[in-house]
Amino acid sequence: MKKNLLKTGISLLILVITLVVVETQIGWIKLLTSWEGFAPLTLALLVVLSLASNVLRAVRIKISFELPLNRFSDMFYLSTSHNLLNNLLPMRTGEVAFPVLIKRHFSIGLLESGSHLLLYRLLDLVALLSIAAVLIIWQYSIPAALGFALLVMLGLWLFDRAKGLGVKLLCCFSHSKLLKLADAIEALPTRGHHFSAIVITTYAIWMTKLLAFLGVVLQLSELTLAQAVTSVAIADLSSILPIHGVAGSGTFEAAFVLAGKLYGTDTTALLTVAVQLHLFLLLMSFVAWGLGWLIAKLSPRAVPVS
Repeated sequence: MKKNLLKTGISLLILVITLVVVETQIGWIKLLTSWEGFAPLTLALLVVLSLASNVLRAVRIKISFELPLNRFSDMFYLSTSHNLLNNLLPMRTGEVAFPVLIKRHFSIGLLESGSHLLLYRLLDLVALLSIAAVLIIWQYSIPAALGFALLVMLGLWLFDRAKGLGVKLLCCFSHSKLLKLADAIEALPTRGHHFSAIVITTYAIWMTKLLAFLGVVLQLSELTLAQAVTSVAIADLSSILPIHGVAGSGTFEAAFVLAGKLYGTDTTALLTVAVQLHLFLLLMSFVAWGLGWLIAKLSPRAVPVS
């Protein structure tokens, strides 16, 4: 109890510090009004890309669990709820929502859904880092970027073998829970067309998300593509840190700024666009969740949502 209160207190403190730093270094009114110069059509396109990323997350759920298409409204609501909680709660505690929601909507066991979530996160990490690396390397050498992409493809081809080694390692222990986990991981779709469809969908998720984020950054700053890609990727990875401010405040901005400083970019300029991108991320999380809730509510086949 005391530990949780301490973490909550630290999160609130980080939020307050972030609000104060942004006000003193930039000014919230100046920061918010800077969006006025954003071209409406460009902003609309970035919104569509962000929403498309959320739709694709639901598509991945459908593909991996082989769920019926007539329940897609539930998948979309589940996906957007999960994403919103992940963006609001610290230390990826929002991940707990996924097995809970999928058990509620589709009666899928916690262990099975948890193993699929683990697969998603491993592929998410590979997709984010590989797309970012290819975009950065491409600025300096196209052959090197293509070579790196081929190496990533080879790694994905060997994914099933790596899974097999992990299963064998878990089976070395006689603990019943570990053996059940090994069975759940063994059942994961990591080969053939099924796995290929999951991988392609994962890359589509991250390409649409990164395009939306890069569009915001490049429109609102003077950063180069390489600088923007590096800062966006590192900021997104900051979500795995053990301590965050409320809704990721502070750590997201700090990660973005530190990544940008690798190129010697001005700190105030980096902080400005970092906050703007974070606001866009949070706003789109709420918009996607609201859309998911509305669609699930109106769908005649959907499970009632609260």
